[in-house]
Amino acid sequence: MRVPRKRLAELMKFVAEREGARLAEVDLAVVGRDEIASLNRSYLHRAGPTDILSFDLSDSSASGICVQLVVWGDVALEQARARGLSPQHELMLYVVHGLLHVMGYDDTTVRGAARMHARQDELLDEFAKGRRH
Repeated sequence: MRVPRKRLAELMKFVAEREGARLAEVDLAVVGRDEIASLNRSYLHRAGPTDILSFDLSDSSASGICVQLVVWGDVALEQARARGLSPQHELMLYVVHGLLHVMGYDDTTVRGAARMHARQDELLDEFAKGRRH
C-alpha cells in the first residue's frame, strides 16, 4: 500500500489545525503484526495487535506536539477490503484516530468512542472535499 508522504503530511497538518493544535514533529511507522503486538504489550500492557498506537513525546522545550504513530499496515488492508474502502483511506483513518488520541480524545467509553469516531469521519470528509477543489 502506498500513500504519498505529502498527502499524509497535509492530512496531519489539517487535523491539527482543525483541532487547534500545533504539530512540532510527527514520526509515522507502518509495521507488521508482530511488531505492533510487541509494542502494544510493552507500552499498554495489552495482549495482541492493535490497529494504531499513538505516543505523545512532547516535552516543555517543544513548540508544539511531538507525536509518534505506529500503524499495523496489514490490518488496514484487510479492513479496507471488508469495509469496501481503499487501503489508503483506511490508513488515513488510523492516522487521524491516533492524532485525536494525542489531542485528548478518548474512546474507552461508549460516549467517548462515538464522539471520537464521528470527529474522525468528519475530519476525513472535510479533508477529502478540500482536496477536490
